[in-house]
Parts: sequence; structure tokens; C-alpha cells
Amino acid sequence: MINFFRKIRQRLLTENKFSKYLVYAIGEIALVMIGILLALQVNNWNENRKLEVKSHNYIQRLKVDLDNMSEDADNSVRGSERRLKRALVALKALEAKELLPEQQENFDHHLSGYFKFDISIQNITVYNEMISSGDLGLIKNEWLRTAFADLSDRRDFIIELNQANHNAYKNNTEIIEKYVKYNFLDSTKIKAIYDFDAMANDDSFVNHISNQVYVWHDIVRIHKVYQRRVNITKDSILIELKKMKNDQVLQKN
Repeated sequence: MINFFRKIRQRLLTENKFSKYLVYAIGEIALVMIGILLALQVNNWNENRKLEVKSHNYIQRLKVDLDNMSEDADNSVRGSERRLKRALVALKALEAKELLPEQQENFDHHLSGYFKFDISIQNITVYNEMISSGDLGLIKNEWLRTAFADLSDRRDFIIELNQANHNAYKNNTEIIEKYVKYNFLDSTKIKAIYDFDAMANDDSFVNHISNQVYVWHDIVRIHKVYQRRVNITKDSILIELKKMKNDQVLQKN
């Protein structure tokens, strides 16, 4: 093809048809430019297509992340509600200075789990991967980007709160040690042995249990907010995936 165009140019020059040669040369340049532009356009289309596929894969993986986070949040809410219930039963019994048979199990569980704040919160692995690789911009939906940043911040806050509460009770053992002794039945079971009457007649101890009720009430509230945000983001991911699927169908048609 190149030799063909060269022969035409040489013939026009040989025949002293300079004006025609000039027109031809301009046309040839224009043809080359059009070819280059078409090649660039095809290349850009291919690159954009690769980015769309990568974005879709990320969104699908984020949905899996959110499924795990949703299950984790549900478990955390149930666990913290259970701890709140036990703390309330313990407080009610201490304030009444009477431990009823139907309160015994929850009371014992509360004292046995006095130092436990082991609530698991799963990591947003794909979101963190996108930040590390600089691919966060592939989440085109700005609301989703903000939602994942918010979930990441809330997760970090819950972990810090969990650790702070654990440390606070671990470093303030004199109140519980005054009335409670722990027997380890095996590696997983702990039995609390306590003097109920002495605890019930100690206002500072009753106030301490009251503080625990407040702590677990606040933890339940925080986990429910987190749970709600996870589920809202999960619904938005499903909408985004459906939109992507519809866009692909339109492109094929």
C-alpha cells in the first residue's frame, strides 16, 4: 500500500503536476490522520471496556464482602442485645435485693461474661484492596464510595470502642473481685461464684452494674446503626449491579 502511494506521488512530480501532487499529499495526510484517530478510538474503546469489566468485577466482590458484613453485623446485634438483657436482669435483681429462680441463669451468665467484649467485626477486604491499588475511582457511583468510606470508619470505631471497654473493665477488677470468684470448668466454660447479698447491699457495686447496662445499651445502639448502614449499602450494590447488567444488554442491542 505504501509503495502504491509512493508511485502515484512520483508520477505526479515527474509529470510536473505540482498542484495535483499537493492536493494528493494533503489527502494522503488526512487519510493517515483519520486512520490514526480511528486506531486511537478503537484503543480507547478497548481500554474503557477493560475498565468497565474490572469495575463490574469489583462491584460483585464488594457485594460478597457486604453479605459477610451483614451476617457479621446481625450476629453482633444479637450478641450485644443478649449481653444487655443479662445486664438488665442482674441490675433488676440487685436493686430488688432478691435473685429469683428465673433470673438465676442470666445473672450467672452476666457475671461469667463480665470481662468479655469479644464482638467480631469483619474487614472490608475488597474496599481496602481498591484503596491500596488506586482503583477506588472504578466505583463510579459517588454515593457508594462515600458509603464504603463511612462503613470503614464505623468499623474502626467499633473495634476501638470494643477494646476500650475491654481494657476499662480489665483494669478495674477490684469491684468484681470483692464479691466474685471465677472457677474454670474447662478451656471454654467459666462459673462465677459470688455473694449475692453482699453485692446487693453495696451501692457502689449496684451502680457499677448500672454502668454496664448503659455501656451495653450504647453498644447495641451503635451496632444497630452499623447494621442498618451495611444493609442500605448492600441494597445499593444490588441496584448498581442491576444497572450494569441493563447497560450491557443495551450495548449488545
